[in-house]
Amino acid sequence: MIVQAGLFAPKVAPPPPQDPFYNRVTELDYFKEKFSGEVGLITVLVGPRNCGKSRLLENLSQQYEAQQIGPLEVKLEEAINKFDKLLEAVGALSVKPVIIIDEANKLMSWKEPDPLQPELQRLLDFLIGISKQKRLAHVILATSDYFLANWLTQAGMTEDKFEVEVLGDLTEEEAEKFMSATQLLLF
Repeated sequence: MIVQAGLFAPKVAPPPPQDPFYNRVTELDYFKEKFSGEVGLITVLVGPRNCGKSRLLENLSQQYEAQQIGPLEVKLEEAINKFDKLLEAVGALSVKPVIIIDEANKLMSWKEPDPLQPELQRLLDFLIGISKQKRLAHVILATSDYFLANWLTQAGMTEDKFEVEVLGDLTEEEAEKFMSATQLLLF
């Protein structure tokens, strides 16, 4: 699914703020609605470099934190090492958290320190377990690498475990408004 321009009529953008986050109101509303519902598939968020994926996720994260409902942010190593405790903590929450792994394409170059104890597979199984299977948390793997979805299937995550959402660039009109407002701030 393409989150902007294809399936949704974008809302009218307010003038660009001084904050670098610009006109992702439609996408924010989409994800807020998605994450207020039932937990399901892992979301693989892809889009061109510098289209605003990380900034969108940061803004979404700030909104969740302001409401004191998450998201649950843990380092990759902590997620692997504290698997059982994390599941217990997530299960007790009335509102389900959102776990975000930005630059998820780096998982594709993961080197296992001990091939007899595959940590990457443990992490992927964990993400599937808390989202698709037990429905305890929403999961977003964000990347500009469109091949991440293919890699996930090669790593053993079948296509019924995740869905791909594409975040597009700003429209030409939105980009012009953003650039003109940015130039005004510089002078």
